[in-house]
Amino acid sequence: MGSISDVLKKSIVFKSLEVTDLQGLIPLFERWELHTGDVITTAGETAQYFFIVERGTLLLAMDQGRSVVLSASGDFIAMELLSARGIYKATTTALENGVVFAVPRGAFLAFIQEDTPGAAAIMDAWQDYLDQRAGFVKIIEDIDVPAIF
Repeated sequence: MGSISDVLKKSIVFKSLEVTDLQGLIPLFERWELHTGDVITTAGETAQYFFIVERGTLLLAMDQGRSVVLSASGDFIAMELLSARGIYKATTTALENGVVFAVPRGAFLAFIQEDTPGAAAIMDAWQDYLDQRAGFVKIIEDIDVPAIF
């Protein structure tokens, strides 16, 4: 069983953060065990959590037949990959037993809106992550973060 600290250090989105930034994020996460077939988000419902994979495989099924499969420790399931305007736009299903760490959507968005190097690093890394995993969901325009995600 890993810790959220170990998972964050593996994540493209979080691995460059300083210790002080990690210390601010770590308490926000809670560990969820998943079983094959568990649905952790349903498209159309209010977005309450974002997730980071510790282990297992998750399917994000979106509209228009699009989908993303995430299975690497540190894969982050959040923002435009998962929600729009506070509503989940993907149904997320566990394809095998696993573990994710859930972070409340509002708390995470508040963290990345702070005027800190850590918040800027997360947003820069997030764009790189999306390019690698699911470039088709990228938001190009300059927008109000909490309103859009």
